[in-house]
Amino acid sequence: MKSADISDDELISGCRQNNRKSQEMLYRRYARSMYNLCLIYEGDRDNAKDILQEGFIKIFRNISGFDSSNSLSGWMKKIITNTAIDYYRKNHHENDFIHLEAIDQLTEDENSPVSVLSTDEIISQVERLPEGARKIFQLHAIEGYSHREIAHLLHISVGTSKSQINRAKHLLQHWIAGYNMKSGIGEGNR
Repeated sequence: MKSADISDDELISGCRQNNRKSQEMLYRRYARSMYNLCLIYEGDRDNAKDILQEGFIKIFRNISGFDSSNSLSGWMKKIITNTAIDYYRKNHHENDFIHLEAIDQLTEDENSPVSVLSTDEIISQVERLPEGARKIFQLHAIEGYSHREIAHLLHISVGTSKSQINRAKHLLQHWIAGYNMKSGIGEGNR
């Protein structure tokens, strides 16, 4: 029987019984999407693989507590995200945040044509943010965490979370406006 023929419920049942074949099939089914999630939080591919491995260890250890009325993928993403956050906390550096002086030099361009950029182009601009600011931006703007939740997860103040989001938005606006100018995207080129 092919792994595609086996339902998530059957894999969960096998994983709960510590069946290595079921664990392997679950891993193969979800590893790629979970690895891509790891890359959002950790740009270094080797570190992202470490996070993925640690995340799957946690998934297999805790699968007996998984409520099958919930989404398996969503439950796994939460574990992987929390594993990535734990990794970040252990390796946190103060220079990962955006300093106020970097924002004071920027000018706002509210007419920046962000809508014409591809997802990859936008992601490449987000990846330019300092690591700490990028993590906060991803948690808030992409994952939907509140500033209070981010503060708790990263052991920072709510004010730091809010200021980093604000500064990240200003930097992204500036970079995207500059990217658009280099690409020839502007008012006259639409």
